[in-house]
Amino acid sequence: MEDNILDKPVLVFGGTSEGRRLAEIFDADNRKCTVCVATEYGEKLLPESENISIICGRMDCNEICQLLGTGNKYSYVIDATHPYASVISGNARSACIKTNTAYLRLLRSETDSNIYNDGIKIFTGVLQAAKYLDKTTGRILLTTGSKELPVFCSEIKDKSRIVARVLPSAAAIEACNNAGLYGRQIIAMHGPFSKEVNTAIIKQAEADFIVTKESGNAGGFPEKIAAAAETGAEVILIKRPVEEEGYSLDEILRITGVTNIESGVIQKEISLIGTGMGNTGTLSAGGKEALENAGLIIGSGRLLETARAVTNALDKEMFNAYDADIIYNYIKRNPQYKNIAILLSGDTGFYSGAGRLREKLQKLQGYNIQIIPGISSVVYFAARLKINWQDIKLSSLHGRTQNVIAAIKSNEKTFILLGMKDSVSGLADICIKYGLKGLVFHIGCNFGYSNEEIISGSPEDFTGFINKGFLYCAIIENPYAKENIITHGIPDSQFIRGNVPMTKEEIREISVSKLHLVKDAIVYDIGAGTGSVSVECARMAYNGKVYAVEKNEEAVKLIKQNKILHGTDNLEIITGEAPAVLEGLEVPTHVFIGGSSGKLNQVIDTIFSKNNNARIVINAVTLETVTEVQSIIKEKGLEGTDITCITASKAKKAGNYHVMAALNPVWIIVLERI
Repeated sequence: MEDNILDKPVLVFGGTSEGRRLAEIFDADNRKCTVCVATEYGEKLLPESENISIICGRMDCNEICQLLGTGNKYSYVIDATHPYASVISGNARSACIKTNTAYLRLLRSETDSNIYNDGIKIFTGVLQAAKYLDKTTGRILLTTGSKELPVFCSEIKDKSRIVARVLPSAAAIEACNNAGLYGRQIIAMHGPFSKEVNTAIIKQAEADFIVTKESGNAGGFPEKIAAAAETGAEVILIKRPVEEEGYSLDEILRITGVTNIESGVIQKEISLIGTGMGNTGTLSAGGKEALENAGLIIGSGRLLETARAVTNALDKEMFNAYDADIIYNYIKRNPQYKNIAILLSGDTGFYSGAGRLREKLQKLQGYNIQIIPGISSVVYFAARLKINWQDIKLSSLHGRTQNVIAAIKSNEKTFILLGMKDSVSGLADICIKYGLKGLVFHIGCNFGYSNEEIISGSPEDFTGFINKGFLYCAIIENPYAKENIITHGIPDSQFIRGNVPMTKEEIREISVSKLHLVKDAIVYDIGAGTGSVSVECARMAYNGKVYAVEKNEEAVKLIKQNKILHGTDNLEIITGEAPAVLEGLEVPTHVFIGGSSGKLNQVIDTIFSKNNNARIVINAVTLETVTEVQSIIKEKGLEGTDITCITASKAKKAGNYHVMAALNPVWIIVLERI
């Protein structure tokens, strides 16, 4: 072989994902490459590059000989055609022998035999499979391509049973029509497909049989088998022809002298693009550039329409998806794309799916992932209202639960992403329920589109508001937020008390401080009484949850009233006696015990069984309770115990004078494992 053979271009017979991948690898290695494909559709899928030349159309042996010439025009001919494309493989091999050109057959990896099951019938050829299906009843999904359609449609007498999945090309649709298939009998899509997509198609076609070739992992064969097993469809498998000797991708790269690329892994780019409001006006220049450079664009619905409006979409593959798993599987099955753009609404860092998607895509080898931010809904909304947003409290009720009442009470401006059903009226109702005064509601939807809507008013204006099937946003202005006290220490006089005992203000504030609460704490208040401790904890653990456990019916009514009075929406009342009612609650991080009905030991056992590191604060007013706690400390080896005895006095008017009236002494005991 000539010394300068590697300076000559490589000829690849492709049309497969492996062929496209080879072309990309040669391009990345700055090697000249000519790729032969049978159809215009296969031509469109190849990347544009000065290093890649494309020849479109089927060729016989003589035409391939003319292409190869007699002067060793190409260094190697690589046959990367489909395993079932025996005609073109035979022609290429014969032409190489006649012209003395090196021929390399790229072998597609075999499918793991473990995926086969009893629901698979195996046939050696298309005709044999078609004859078998003609004798059956039920609908048939063909996934073998358009070339074999004439055989199936001539052998299966009732063609109305057949649904064919073919490539989305004019030639494939024409082949379906020529075989007698029309309309709903044709599914034109580009694969390979995930198990979920295959399952959906089988169900849509109401298929009792799915006909497939043994196309290997690259052709999405395992996903077809998995989908058939899930839906109960019988698999009609046309076995792969006996494969001649050949080479793996790594072996071919070594033979052809590819440099600076390990195992065919080339650095490719995935751009996660925040599209702003989803229209062309809110897409950044960086986002537009990434779309222009992309060979594959992934997004959902209207985002793909935006992509079509700002770029030449005719030469780009588009895939409609938003689920991270579906996107990951599609990219994994289509490694031929060098630049991929994934569109996400709004901004990539603001309640976006970009974080989970990036984490998932990092498992793919050979891809550099970049994030291009967009304009978030809060930025756009604030601009439309002509207000600043740097001091806005950000929150979301779209698919999640948050304590928005605490946010609204504490902030002059609060932005909330809302869900679909009754979200606007529900928000208005809860603000009215907690007596929040002077609020101004701004409600918006469909930002950036012709049907954009922004409405302002009071909470009362939005009671009974009917959602029109859109996702809404809210900016709520609260002019009284500055008056909201942020420290704990609510005076006793500001609680509704009735005849139920209440932990006095001075004792309550020391006890709450001993809890060492954090903003997302899960708190049990056991023996909650009027709920004074529950309310204080709920105001401090505003991103968490407080469970007020109380068995006394009168006390339960008071807790409900104090919850509304102080706007603590993250306080949940549990009616019943501890420890029995604790079993179904969230795992606590902090626990206050004001009363245990003589079951202190059992209550503490239950708490530590749920969280061995929970911090417990106990108020004891009798010597018997203190003695019991000391026994528990010794029994359970609680070395981190902190015991404080508080004696407080309050001024009491006596005629023209004030005297100090002593309160009962209270032991504040902290139980915590070190």
